Amino acid sequence: MSGLDKILEQIISDAQEKAEGIISDAKTRSAALLERLTAEAERNAEARLDAARTEAKASLERSRSAAELTTKRSILTERNRIIDEVLEDVKARIIALPDAEYFSILNRFILSHAHKEPAVVVLNKRDMTRLPNGFTASLSTELQAPVSISETPGDFDAGCVLVYGPIEYNGTLSALISEKKDALRDLLNEELFGK
Repeated sequence: MSGLDKILEQIISDAQEKAEGIISDAKTRSAALLERLTAEAERNAEARLDAARTEAKASLERSRSAAELTTKRSILTERNRIIDEVLEDVKARIIALPDAEYFSILNRFILSHAHKEPAVVVLNKRDMTRLPNGFTASLSTELQAPVSISETPGDFDAGCVLVYGPIEYNGTLSALISEKKDALRDLLNEELFGK
């Protein structure tokens, strides 16, 4: 083997050794990079899973809250419908009461809003025709002030309006029922929504 062959062999041997070192180093770096990227991918996957779990939980809570609100609103709507129905029935029953019972209710309303001065009671056309004898005289005695019936009938279906000069007390059945309806609805609203 000539000197040139030995030099070439040494160069080839050195090149192979260097190449193997580079390849080994590349494999080591590649393995470390793969390990780092795998760990990073696992962390990212876990973070995404956690975010997805959190979003799913929040979405479930929003859905549950919306369902509860819808249920409460449905219950409130139904209760309001029942209140309206019952109060309409009460109104019809009061209007259909015998004269003595009906005017006893008016008498209580008038006495509960009494002043010690002359009063005018406004009735509807129907009630003016069925007014019991001595109704105003009895009220005048109890109130110790004159009570008269307005000659002009009121435009309402039942009840009365009590007038003391510029002061009017609305005792019409519609107004009294409306007042009670609002109070009942407020109670239901508070019960269902805690307001």
